[in-house]
Amino acid sequence: MKYLLSALSFVMLSQSLSANDGAFFAKGNQLIPINETSISVKKEILSLKKVRDKFIEVSVYYEFYNPKDEKEIIVGFEAFSPDGDVDGAPKNGQHPYMRNFTVDMNGKNLAHQIAYVADTLYNNNGKIKSIDLNKFEGSKSGNYVDFFYVYHFKAKFKKGINIIKHTYSYDLSGSVDFHYDFEYVLTAAKRWQNKQIDDFTLILDMGEFETFNIAKGFFKNASEWTINGVGKTENQKSHFLNKEVLRFHIQKGNIAFSKKNFKPADELFVYAQNVMLNEGYIPFSYFQEERIKEPKSEFDKKVFRNLPFARRGYVFKDKQVQQFYQQLDWYMPNPNYLPDLQKLTERERKWIAKWK
Repeated sequence: MKYLLSALSFVMLSQSLSANDGAFFAKGNQLIPINETSISVKKEILSLKKVRDKFIEVSVYYEFYNPKDEKEIIVGFEAFSPDGDVDGAPKNGQHPYMRNFTVDMNGKNLAHQIAYVADTLYNNNGKIKSIDLNKFEGSKSGNYVDFFYVYHFKAKFKKGINIIKHTYSYDLSGSVDFHYDFEYVLTAAKRWQNKQIDDFTLILDMGEFETFNIAKGFFKNASEWTINGVGKTENQKSHFLNKEVLRFHIQKGNIAFSKKNFKPADELFVYAQNVMLNEGYIPFSYFQEERIKEPKSEFDKKVFRNLPFARRGYVFKDKQVQQFYQQLDWYMPNPNYLPDLQKLTERERKWIAKWK
């Protein structure tokens, strides 16, 4: 996609990935003005929720300020076409891996249109120039297609504060290296009049007992994040991204990032890595269980059986088991936790039975 906006440059997971190594469905984007405008972004609350390791539910609350008389502008949402081990052809005229696109402005639902565009020059004097796929000579299906999508609508901004609520869901991408990944474009906020978000909040709910990473770029330190629940962080260097990342181990709850006068220097990139497990490591996340190597001793089985309780911070009376879990990066001891088989998930109860 060499003609895409620089703000939408795709973060490739590894230079060695080929079509069969991963499925890169899409990434999220801010609402952006098609025309130059005097309207500024006063507030944004971006909420992302992972559902069953399959897709991300995106919900965005905006407060825009129009200092002048009422005006109508075209607002767009740019969405990449998928690539990799997927079919990039549209489904029912829409992005094949994006659903439930809605826009509510000042309490009214706005209708939107979808345009296929092949370069950044799709805006022609305030009108969206869409290509005709029946006449388009580029690739229109298969692992790679030569166009992307603009979901656009007419927005009438009254004088003063205007509230827009925006939702959609995206399928999570994945590869041989990443169990899932998701990117959201933050820098598009600079296209509004104030070139920033005056009051920005990002809330991520990636699920319980989950280890995931967020690439540094729009933030620098773990202290800029709040864990609303039980969890911990650690700094890492990702050789996949060739940059610093912040790793989260979340037992329950969500995480939040807030900043005033937010001028994003980079995009949000969230991913969970498929860890290459050795015999001395047991992962935190459910999705990693299939990668755990077969036990070689009765002690190994004992450790496995106690994984669900270790996830919750149980302090083991067995010194060997306690020593094993104490050295794992995700273990968070909780002396007040009492193990209760009935409060575990069905999946975890089956896990325990498997190693009896």
